[in-house]
Amino acid sequence: MLAAMKTRWAFGVTLIEVLVVLAVLGILTAVAAPSFADILNRQRVQMVAAELSNDLAFARAEAGLGGKRNDVIVSFGQPAGMSCYTIRYFGASGGCDCSRPPGNACTGQTAELRTVQIPSSKGVHLRLTGQFDPFEPNSISFQHPRMTNSVAGFAVKVIGLRGAQLQVQVNTMGRVSTCAPSGSTMSGVPTCASS
Repeated sequence: MLAAMKTRWAFGVTLIEVLVVLAVLGILTAVAAPSFADILNRQRVQMVAAELSNDLAFARAEAGLGGKRNDVIVSFGQPAGMSCYTIRYFGASGGCDCSRPPGNACTGQTAELRTVQIPSSKGVHLRLTGQFDPFEPNSISFQHPRMTNSVAGFAVKVIGLRGAQLQVQVNTMGRVSTCAPSGSTMSGVPTCASS
């Protein structure tokens, strides 16, 4: 009978063993959680940079095709709680405010093509670092029909947490590229020539 009891207990788990396993799992979770958060933030930075790059290329193409036969302007803003930008045709009157809801950001004769809002709660924001259109503050315009931009050296940094950042830049011909500025923790992206 004693032998039968010993075999039954041999398959059980003691409270100490359970506590040791929970402690090890707690330590592993504490170590893995910050790196998982970094991975998510890097992905957000990549997604925002890719969307911005695509939108700048769209604005350039729209200036070349331009159903309205006007320049296309991309205006950036930093209202409280977000970063945003609006792509629009140059209009004779009215203006745009990217803090207003998409589809209603522009007034007057200004035709809105697209408005993008990036809430600060996502851990990503935009910072303009290059040259801007002299007639449109915090903007770049693509000129119809040449599709070239209004300024040389236009750049926007997409900044996340813990050093995750990418730079989206437009050369004098209007071509868009993405690179990693100095100090960035992003890998797999060419380093910016001068950041």
